[in-house]
Amino acid sequence: MKRIRPGLLTVLVIVCMFIAVSSVSWAQQGQLKLSGITVKDEHPNGCVDCHKVAGGNDYRLSTELKAAGHPDITKVVNSAPDGCLMCHKTGAKAGALNQRVHKVHFQNPTQNAFVTNYNGDCLNCHKLDLATGSMTIKSGAKNW
Repeated sequence: MKRIRPGLLTVLVIVCMFIAVSSVSWAQQGQLKLSGITVKDEHPNGCVDCHKVAGGNDYRLSTELKAAGHPDITKVVNSAPDGCLMCHKTGAKAGALNQRVHKVHFQNPTQNAFVTNYNGDCLNCHKLDLATGSMTIKSGAKNW
């Protein structure tokens, strides 16, 4: 195993410290908004916190999926997206949920509500555990 030269190690430490200090400074200036990390998590339940009735429109998953021709989920799915995984696990005939959701949320970015209204922020749907570096998917009770 190669050893890192002391000079290089010093440079790496200085760069890391600069990044850390800059991140805190940006967060304080409102330039760095990381949901649940530098600002309050406005969507702790993931899907159901955004997919709801708002502004006179019904964006609930049950309504949007029905309009797209999806089978009725109202009686079998009790939480989203956890409940969706009974049919949409990786390798499932119905297709993997992660691929479907990412495709829908990022296609046509200039006209896509997730990108234009929520900045395409991964932390609206995912939660980062700072202690372990693990990313999980937020889930919430059904709202239909």
